[in-house]
Amino acid sequence: MPFIVRKTVTETFLDRVKITPDRVAFVYKPRHPEELDGADPSIKKGWKEVTFRDFYSECRLVSLGLMGVGIKPGDRVAILSNTRFEWSLSDMAILGASGVTVPIYPSITANDVQYILNHCEARIVFIEDQKQLQKLLAKHDEKPDAFPYLEKIITFQTGREALENTDRPQFPQVLTLQALKELGRREDEREPARFDRNLATSRPDDLLSICYTSGTTGIPKGAMITHDNMICVLEDCVAVMKGHIKEEGEVVLSFLPFSHIIGKVESIAIHTFGWKQAFAESMERLLPNFEEVRPTLIFSVPRVFEKAHAQVMNMVDAASPAKRSFFHWAMGIGRAYYEKVWKEERQSPGMLAQYQVAKKLVFDQIAKRFGGRLRFAICGGAPLPREIGQFFQIGGVQILEGYGLTETCGPVTLNTPSDLRFGFVGRPLPEVSVKIADDGEILVKSRKIFKGYFKMPEDSATALEGGWFHTGDIGFIDRDGFLKITDRKKDLIITSGGKNIAPQKIESMAKSYSIISHFVVHGDRRNYLTALITLDRINAVQFAKENQILFSQFSELLKSPRMILMIQKIVDEINKNLASFETIKKFVILPRDFTVESGELTPSQKVRRNFVEMRYKTELDSIYES
Repeated sequence: MPFIVRKTVTETFLDRVKITPDRVAFVYKPRHPEELDGADPSIKKGWKEVTFRDFYSECRLVSLGLMGVGIKPGDRVAILSNTRFEWSLSDMAILGASGVTVPIYPSITANDVQYILNHCEARIVFIEDQKQLQKLLAKHDEKPDAFPYLEKIITFQTGREALENTDRPQFPQVLTLQALKELGRREDEREPARFDRNLATSRPDDLLSICYTSGTTGIPKGAMITHDNMICVLEDCVAVMKGHIKEEGEVVLSFLPFSHIIGKVESIAIHTFGWKQAFAESMERLLPNFEEVRPTLIFSVPRVFEKAHAQVMNMVDAASPAKRSFFHWAMGIGRAYYEKVWKEERQSPGMLAQYQVAKKLVFDQIAKRFGGRLRFAICGGAPLPREIGQFFQIGGVQILEGYGLTETCGPVTLNTPSDLRFGFVGRPLPEVSVKIADDGEILVKSRKIFKGYFKMPEDSATALEGGWFHTGDIGFIDRDGFLKITDRKKDLIITSGGKNIAPQKIESMAKSYSIISHFVVHGDRRNYLTALITLDRINAVQFAKENQILFSQFSELLKSPRMILMIQKIVDEINKNLASFETIKKFVILPRDFTVESGELTPSQKVRRNFVEMRYKTELDSIYES
């Protein structure tokens, strides 16, 4: 069955339902009591299966329910939830009502939730649970008219507890998703054809979504994404990946936030590629879910592989000397083998034999951590360290790094299984034009480029100046057409000596050390570079045990002379690969890690550099004063 791409996302969805109605589309672990009936034949090994036909039927009721409560074409409807089956259901239901989906990261603060809901003038918001509802209630308690546009809140939770404490003056009406479906059934009796008609008559230039960027500075901006933006991405993905993605039998394990543009593309791509999409229970359950689902491909961000690499290396360090020696022998054989693969050179019989031994005893064990069937992972959102990419390639998991932004509706460049270069983000997709400005900024021209920022015409004009989208990223294109990102334009450090330094390059080197969680380079307008460092708590405690460092509180461990000496050795190793003006002269180990909740990280796990430097200004100043 060929891949399906039509002129709009909704028409693509309709055709997928018509062409493969009985193919299993989604699988997930039921969360509600009414779904846990062991006699339900759609629940297999604890996972509930939903066909494209069943998804259409359920989606239709939700969509008719939205129309029944007054949603009109162009109205904004938000989704405040982690990735789960109901997210996809609500998203397509919104489109079926000719509405515009506004994804909101579930990890952001109540203040940011309030800002986005009010800025986009959302009339309805779907929420995951009581945790998200409490954010709305908290803002309402501060100010009863905190949400002047919001009329209804639809919760994915069921039962009486889902509606507790919500009957307050001026607070929007709270309904369960099941109650909305009941409204949909009544609408179905009144005007049943509206859902299909809306899906079929959407236009390419209609708004599909307003995706608020989790920018490292400033207030969120709502990037207006059209149907045509997304369709163009899907067309190019089919063009470059059709030889690598099967038309039947692919299984994707989804865990990225669908509020992230990579997740958003992933959520829509199922209707083009027709794969089975399994929803991970949580990030804490990701490894068991890999073993149960055994995906063939995934969409990811580098942090997932950085943590997996750290876990593998911790297991190696804890192993016996003989096992450690064998692991390093195997990795050496694997690297020698792939050096020839990457150069397209022939392997010797002896190398082939040694590689097969290493593969069976070591590399297959690494691959099993991802279920044992994972052929490749599409990875983006942040730079992937070259060493991590090569490590997992040797271990049997191919990571295909790409590049794109919310404003480009996801990828504009992509490595493919047959065209891969580590440390680069791939070649431009077929429809995309990329050029490098005089100051090194990457400029993009494509149908994928967003329509502008919602209610921000001046920012839109600046971003699209001269007919090219100004990405804000610095990079270059090599002679073979591969793009490399070197830094963010606004993150470039200019020392007091006039040296231009890309901190991202240095910070990327630090990611290969499992004990380091975050490494932020500082030095703008200073005479040398310093770093703010946070440690991975589990790996730091493990280091303490192995080195018999006694401590009662974690903060004591961070001040231990041996811990400081070990971090100094890591900094020294990083400095060996840098020019003298790029080296880190001093550092501070911070008492706790960065989090989204405390403001140092964006919802997509990027460091808010300006925020961090302001918060730890005292520590930074003391380094230079000393």
